[in-house]
Amino acid sequence: MRIEFFQSEQLETVVDLFHEMSAHYNGADASDCATVRRHLADNILAEHSGVRLVIASEDHRAVGLASISILYPAPKERGQLFMKELYVVSDRRGEGIGSALMTFLARYAMRMGCSRFDWTVDATNREALDFYHQVGARSLSDKVYFRLAGDDLERFVSGS
Repeated sequence: MRIEFFQSEQLETVVDLFHEMSAHYNGADASDCATVRRHLADNILAEHSGVRLVIASEDHRAVGLASISILYPAPKERGQLFMKELYVVSDRRGEGIGSALMTFLARYAMRMGCSRFDWTVDATNREALDFYHQVGARSLSDKVYFRLAGDDLERFVSGS
């Protein structure tokens, strides 16, 4: 298995992985491959995004990914590695791919001088919670996660 930052020749297999991820999270409302490809090109992989993809691949197939950004500021004028997504294709879960991706990311965070490596997880995702505890991560109780979405976001922007 190879773990590396996204390479342009991986585009089609990464589209397949993102398509599976869309189906996993959205069921029948999943995006089609053309929409996924366009979203990757226009947003995730665009120069303005600030996002980097780390891809786990085997035999030219993407089997796992992490979506990350280094955020500033962080304690001691260092960066904070933030992981937005960690995903392993359904037929390869339980084989250590997620752990290998996490190790790659932790090493990258240290190499980049980051003071910490953070991410969020749905409180109802028991498998992910167990996995993150197994890798030695601690859940925080001193931070509160906020969101403006949908109608709330529109109301805030319009000032009403």
